[in-house]
Amino acid sequence: MKDFFKEFMDETIAMFKSYSKYLKFIFVIFLFLFSSLFQLIPISLFNIDVNNMTILTKTYLTIFSSCVVMLIAIIIFHKELKKDLSSLLKMKKDKLLVNLDTSFRYWLIGLIIMLGSNFILNKLGLDMASNDKSVRSMLEVSPFLFGICATIIMPLTEELTFRMGFRSIIKNKWLFVFLSGIIFGSIHVLPNMANIVDLLNLVPYCSMGLSLANIYADTDNIYFSYLFHIIHNVITAFTAFLLAGVIL
Repeated sequence: MKDFFKEFMDETIAMFKSYSKYLKFIFVIFLFLFSSLFQLIPISLFNIDVNNMTILTKTYLTIFSSCVVMLIAIIIFHKELKKDLSSLLKMKKDKLLVNLDTSFRYWLIGLIIMLGSNFILNKLGLDMASNDKSVRSMLEVSPFLFGICATIIMPLTEELTFRMGFRSIIKNKWLFVFLSGIIFGSIHVLPNMANIVDLLNLVPYCSMGLSLANIYADTDNIYFSYLFHIIHNVITAFTAFLLAGVIL
């Protein structure tokens, strides 16, 4: 009986380990998609009236839920993060420079496509994506706290979800790049679509998603895509500050 139980437990553990990466992937995707549910915690604790919330309150709730999701994502991928950090610290200077150069080239291509498509969409009279409007309004009311959230916290969560999570189950490079980039862009646009024309906003978002996916695929280290995601969001936030007159 003991031998049967031990064999059963060993097989169960082995099966769990073989499917663990898929379970982690599914969990982190749901975690990202339903991250706003964590806002119910402070709403309940502080009896916040959800029907009469100010933009500042919404911003603080977004920061809170983003921090919670990031911490959970770090716990889920802590082994992979530790492994990539160790690899980065041991990386020879020549390889480091090559990876940085590769990352910069991919990011620059994505940025050019993003800026070009945004320029065309603006000329066509298409309004900016709802996600952009939301981010800019939150940056205006909380430049420092939401600035940190938008440039440090959110990029890490997104890299762990759309790069590390996707790559863990998709071994083909081009399939990974395509799915990671397209789904990354779609999640930023589709949930707040006002009409079918808003689908055009997929172009700038997906271009950057594809660039970051290429960075991760070629460097095989999450810290390179994370670094250029930070750089991109810092530039975006700085531009939003200028447009809003926050730092003028």
